Amino acid sequence: MKINLEKLLRKEVDSLDLNFVQEIDTINYQGKDFKFTSPAKIEGRISRVHGDLYLDCKIEFSSVDTCGRCLKDIDIFVNADVQGFLVESEEEVLEDEDTFVYNGEELDFKEIVENAFILNVPRKVLCDEDCKGMCVNCGVNLNEAECRCIDEDENQEFIDPRLSKLKDFFKNN
Repeated sequence: MKINLEKLLRKEVDSLDLNFVQEIDTINYQGKDFKFTSPAKIEGRISRVHGDLYLDCKIEFSSVDTCGRCLKDIDIFVNADVQGFLVESEEEVLEDEDTFVYNGEELDFKEIVENAFILNVPRKVLCDEDCKGMCVNCGVNLNEAECRCIDEDENQEFIDPRLSKLKDFFKNN
C-alpha cells in the first residue's frame, strides 16, 4: 500500500492519520518464505516534527512458521510498534534514528511491514515450551506418538546398520 504524502510535504496539513489493512501473501527472509495468515493492520500517524516527517504506528499481523523441534506448522502473531523519520533519499538516512525512505510523494508501506516482520518474529519458534521434538532415528513426532526405535523382539535400541560393528567393538573392550 502506498501512502500519498503530498499534503504533508506541501505543509497543507500537520499530520496524516493511518488506519488501513494491507494484504501481503508471503515474505522471504533468510531463504525461507513465510506465509501471512492475516492481512497487516496498520494504525498510527505521520506527523510533521521540526520540519521533518515522523512515522509512529502499530502494525499487527500473523504468519505461519514451523516449530524448531517437531516441525509442526504454527501461527505466530506479531504486534510491532514502528517509529522513525521519513526521508526522501538514502543519503539522508539518520545514523542514530530509524528512518524510512519515501519515493517522490509516496511511502510504500510494504517495506515497512517487511522490516517489522524481520525485527519482531522470534528466531526460534516452539509449538509448546514442553515440545519433545522428533526422534533423531525414526523421525516420529514425540508429542504425538511413541518412538519406534526400540526393537520389540530384543528390547534393544535401534542402531544404524552402518554403525552396528562399533557396538560389538565396545563389548569386547
